[in-house]
Amino acid sequence: MVKTKKIMNERISKAINCSTPDRIPIALRIEYAAASWAKIKFSDFALNPLMASEALEKAYDDIGGWDAVDASWTLGTRWVKSEAAKVEIPGVDFSDEIPHRIIEFPVMKPEDYDVILRKGIYSLLTRMIGRLGRKFDEDIERDIFTSFAPIYKHWIEDRGVSVLRGGMVRPPFVQFSMWRTWRGIANDILSRREKLKEVSDVVWKDLVKIGENQSKIVGCNYVFIPCGRASATFLSEKLFLEYFFPYLKKIVEELVKDGFTPRLHCDADWMPFLEYFLELPKKSCIIELGLETKFKQAKEILGDHICIYGNVPTNLLFAGSPFKVNEYCRKLIEDVGHDGFILANDDIVPYNAKFENVKMLVEAGKKFGKVK
Repeated sequence: MVKTKKIMNERISKAINCSTPDRIPIALRIEYAAASWAKIKFSDFALNPLMASEALEKAYDDIGGWDAVDASWTLGTRWVKSEAAKVEIPGVDFSDEIPHRIIEFPVMKPEDYDVILRKGIYSLLTRMIGRLGRKFDEDIERDIFTSFAPIYKHWIEDRGVSVLRGGMVRPPFVQFSMWRTWRGIANDILSRREKLKEVSDVVWKDLVKIGENQSKIVGCNYVFIPCGRASATFLSEKLFLEYFFPYLKKIVEELVKDGFTPRLHCDADWMPFLEYFLELPKKSCIIELGLETKFKQAKEILGDHICIYGNVPTNLLFAGSPFKVNEYCRKLIEDVGHDGFILANDDIVPYNAKFENVKMLVEAGKKFGKVK
């Protein structure tokens, strides 16, 4: 068992280093599908971290194990207690058969940029979460992540499975676009562009500190960085270079310097911007690409610079067949190769995914991903 744990961790490390493991590592981000398979309520999965972890562990054992998981047990608790966002929870706000959902809502006001400049990010978080009828401060956040720590320890130390999300850092543009909404951030670009850049210059390092502290508390050095809202689907190259990429580069460099591994969650279309990622620290990150970004071309551009992660489509997992999943994985591995690659599902395994299709993803990865 000790040897197996070591091999699983080495696979992930070698993939990040863009070298050749004994086989391609496999990662799955399973959330409410695990609840469906375990026949537990979605409300329990959302609000009871231990039950969520147990459901995920049952799926892990029933499928036959893989190399890395996401921190699915943190999701509901984090959203309802520490995020400045309107959240609807299954079994509370609607049917218990549908996952939680985030409502686009302008929790941040234009004048709040000055709150950050005067009093800092936690003061603004406390104020915004208060507007939603909840209480928040640094102590509450620390208690939340401390409650997750034993579950992380179980996965990492007892099971030897990497957890590819400890803390989280949203780059300033991504964070403000969520708090202000798309309409709000568009207005800010038009009428408050200097203020937006001034606050971004101040806040990026505080956001890094928050993500690093979260990771330290739970004992996991992978830091999740959502980037999708800055993709070519949403931004021109000019806006990408003005409001997003300089801060992403600083964030990644700071995390790597401090001993963390950034996991860049880049859904939507990144093809026009991929070459900029060659400016990030080499062999230090994971980039998780969505279906709009062509994997084979992405690998040709990024080469041995960054480990790429993905990308078995959602529709294959709930509407396809094991045969189609097997063939997709075979072709994907053939296109991308064995170095610097983590085989995974696209974004989140859908809540209505067929168990046999997800199991086939893992089996295909073990079969075709092995170095001969």
